[in-house]
Amino acid sequence: MPDSADSLGSLAATNAALVEREQQLSVLFDAIADVTFVLDVEDEDQYRFIFANKAFEKIAGLPVEQVIGRYVQDIIPEPSLSLVLTKHREAIARMERVVWEETLDYPTGQVVGKVSMTPVADEHGRCCQLIGVVYDLTKEKQVEKALRVSNERFAYALKATSDAIYDWNVADDTLYWGEGFEELFGYKLAQNSAPFGGWSDCVHPDDSTRVVDGIRRVALETTDLFWQEEYRFRRADNSWAEVFDRGYLLRDANGQAVRMIGAMQDITPRKQAERQQQLLAEKLIGQNADLQQFTYIVSHNLRAPLANALGFSDLLARVDKQSAVFDTSLQNLRTSLQLLDEVLADVNDILSVRDEQAGYRPEPVPLAAVCQQALLGLQEALQAAGGQLHLHIPAELRVAGSRAYFHSIFHNLISNAIKYRADARPLRIDITANTMPAAGLTVTVRDNGAGFDRQQAGNNVFQLYRRFHAGQAGRGIGLYLVRAHVEAMGGQIEVASRLDEGTEFTLYFRPHADENLPH
Repeated sequence: MPDSADSLGSLAATNAALVEREQQLSVLFDAIADVTFVLDVEDEDQYRFIFANKAFEKIAGLPVEQVIGRYVQDIIPEPSLSLVLTKHREAIARMERVVWEETLDYPTGQVVGKVSMTPVADEHGRCCQLIGVVYDLTKEKQVEKALRVSNERFAYALKATSDAIYDWNVADDTLYWGEGFEELFGYKLAQNSAPFGGWSDCVHPDDSTRVVDGIRRVALETTDLFWQEEYRFRRADNSWAEVFDRGYLLRDANGQAVRMIGAMQDITPRKQAERQQQLLAEKLIGQNADLQQFTYIVSHNLRAPLANALGFSDLLARVDKQSAVFDTSLQNLRTSLQLLDEVLADVNDILSVRDEQAGYRPEPVPLAAVCQQALLGLQEALQAAGGQLHLHIPAELRVAGSRAYFHSIFHNLISNAIKYRADARPLRIDITANTMPAAGLTVTVRDNGAGFDRQQAGNNVFQLYRRFHAGQAGRGIGLYLVRAHVEAMGGQIEVASRLDEGTEFTLYFRPHADENLPH
């Protein structure tokens, strides 16, 4: 039989080894950041703490010495206690690890934890202990909540703005769009994020090089943080919006572009208002200049015949009615009054044009038919001059404008061509009209008449009472009226002429130019 002293020594050594092992395990568990504890399973719902690490003390705010030996219900308050006991029973019944998430109220504050409870069986297969681990999710949940709140704020901000917010992932070359994109431009995104090309393909071709190449150059070839441009962007209905686009670039430590956060703003109404204001300003400046010129010329032209008429009427009262002086004075009086009547007729025509412009409303004008109507009143004069008019305007062409204005324009230009024809050759008049979606309407009236020195005429061609052909009767008001009508419809007129070669008038009307005018 072994000596009793040897048995006691062996037992002591075993106990010492166990103590050392427990100390090592205690040090190991204390080094773990997660809460770790061991419960002895006694009677039903009786679970006694036999171990808890330092993390338990730190989180719970209770010294380990005050926890060891006490029951769960003494440490964990309601309402957490009921949930904990339920999970303990579940782990014992299934003899499997049970995991759940709960919010725990400790003296140190509220803790969100992921709890796992693992049952330990004795030699009979019964649960004798429960090993619990609590992973602290508090900071993660706080970050998650802050992120959720931030996302909610961002979502509300997107709803509150009328801009199309986007996030360009430079590496993936994709764009994530906010809700404003669909609302502003009418597109329904099949996917979000969308390829960069989905945006770049909608930039107007005339703006593409400046905008698309420009944004890539700023992102990839510079260290700039900001980019902005104004450009035209195609809506889903193929109309064009004018947008102001600005973005902020996020770069990595090496200065490489990672993302761009930006916003597209539809500024179409503002740009239209700016153009209308500019047109109105130009029109007002032109009208003021015309008014000054009109006031000066008309007052001068009125003053001369009126003064002559007064002088001759005074003379008639003093001379013998049977004398030659009386007859001559009477004839001169009649001439002065005729001149006065012509000036007053001019005033009436000009004021009528102004009144018509104030009430102008565009209508679809059949241009060829109106030109033919204007020619009817001049056909006899054209035939007498031995001239021919060649009309190259499609019969189906309809132009937004005023039928009366176009009639007046054609009448004045054709009558001028007849009046100022060249004697050395038969008169030929060519009238053409061309339309292009981008350029609008161009009308050309060309003749091979006497022409005039365009350089010498300068900017006076369309002014009142400006005449460039001596010996030909005329009032010098026709071209003034032509320009007034053209500009009233939002167009422009230019003239080219050479002596003894002919004259060409070109009328330009931008697409929907009349819509920018005040009606």
